[in-house]
Amino acid sequence: MIRLKNIYKAFGSLEVIKDISLDINYGDVVSIIGPSGAGKSTLLRCINCLEIADQGEMQIGDYHININKMTKSDIQWIRRNTGMVFQGFYLFNNKTVLQNITEGLIVVKKVKKNEAKKKALKMLEQVDLLEKKDCYPSSLSGGQQQRVAIGRALILEPKILLFDEPTSALDPELVNEVLVLIKKLAGQNQTMLIVTHEINFAKNVSDRVCFMDQGTIIEEGPAIEVINNPKNKRTQQFLDALKH
Repeated sequence: MIRLKNIYKAFGSLEVIKDISLDINYGDVVSIIGPSGAGKSTLLRCINCLEIADQGEMQIGDYHININKMTKSDIQWIRRNTGMVFQGFYLFNNKTVLQNITEGLIVVKKVKKNEAKKKALKMLEQVDLLEKKDCYPSSLSGGQQQRVAIGRALILEPKILLFDEPTSALDPELVNEVLVLIKKLAGQNQTMLIVTHEINFAKNVSDRVCFMDQGTIIEEGPAIEVINNPKNKRTQQFLDALKH
């Protein structure tokens, strides 16, 4: 289980995350929806320790962390066990697709180069990019680059995969190939927390949906229930606005 308890984060006087608690079981897909500025991306960054929350607790499996007492080794452990996929891909442009996938295995997991290459080729097959293994990112479409980024995160076998608006930087015709891959991962019981503006995708792929506004989760429940029949007025207002 992944457990967040009373997570709080402020930037100066601006409270971005206000006392968020959330449990995610292994194999669950949870999507976070909500307006811009709600704190969705900041919450993901706090889980991955790209931003350090001001207070709260996190538990990943049996590993428990009090954020006020967090050490460098805690941060390293979290980053090794959580995979992050960003809006903007962040691939190494001077490395081939294969090298981008093997980099984390060699540097983070200390896997030998030959073994890393074998694993990377299998991963490229899984994300349907084996034929692009010797290409550089600049020659790939945005959708292909995002699939490389997903493979790079996935190959480290994270306990949870975090997606920060994985399709928002893509042209509309390239969105579907990334969503198909994420749906495939959901079918393989990969634990995922997805910040997305793709509401129909969230409904179809998620076990649960959380609606965030002004730094808090104000509604949470089964995906179809929250999206088709929201109980909270603010959730309803947000979803209605998307229809117009």
